[in-house]
Amino acid sequence: MRPDKQRVGAAFARHYEHYEQAAVVQREMADRLAEALVEVAPQLRVRRALEIGVGTGFLTRRLTALYPDAEWWFNDLSPAAFNWLPVGLAQSNTLEGDAEALPYPAGLDLLAGASALQWFDNLAGFFPKARAVMHPGGVLAIACFGQEHFRELATLAGSPLHYPALSQLGEMATRAGFRILHTGEWRHPLFFDSARALLDHLRRTGVNGGGGKSVHIATPAALLAFEERYRSAYAATTNGQLPLTYHPLLLIAQAS
Repeated sequence: MRPDKQRVGAAFARHYEHYEQAAVVQREMADRLAEALVEVAPQLRVRRALEIGVGTGFLTRRLTALYPDAEWWFNDLSPAAFNWLPVGLAQSNTLEGDAEALPYPAGLDLLAGASALQWFDNLAGFFPKARAVMHPGGVLAIACFGQEHFRELATLAGSPLHYPALSQLGEMATRAGFRILHTGEWRHPLFFDSARALLDHLRRTGVNGGGGKSVHIATPAALLAFEERYRSAYAATTNGQLPLTYHPLLLIAQAS
């Protein structure tokens, strides 16, 4: 596993106890993904399922309630995530490590993940890997972040964003042998009273483990300068608050 991913796993593990409260958009993504799955695949029979990136179980709780009798496989970079798994499932297995590198169990009827795929180095490679372990008719249900995610931070840092467009996700899935059932996207800005509050939010959601996606402020002077630049660029139109834009993407597709 490359160092950036090791830092991501360590950052999430340090802040799991705060993640539940801070990760409001990630919870919304998991809820919308589960709701869309029920709507577009109401007859889906799930005998074996894999969830990538369990985290604190936002999506896990929704999916296991829908398919409690499935043989479940749960993946995360950090073993601390498995403390959040629901109890009393018919069959439960854990798969610790980098989901981009690990082999997946075969014969899946459902492969799902929310707020994890943006960490992959080769997102396009994920789709054929997923298709190879899925039954025909099985469903892929994923949520990740799009091109405008954290656009304020990217602008201030003068670095481009490296998140996919929704159309790109669809193209990757189609090329790998999936039929698109549902796509969706939205923007969800959060607002903070200070740069310190914004950075605390990033830490509590594990983002500052993310290499180029992280923000590191080493001194009080650097923090003040960062806040002044942020306010100058954005606060005039947000009642003095500092905005941070989330850009979630949803994709549900069926293996053909």
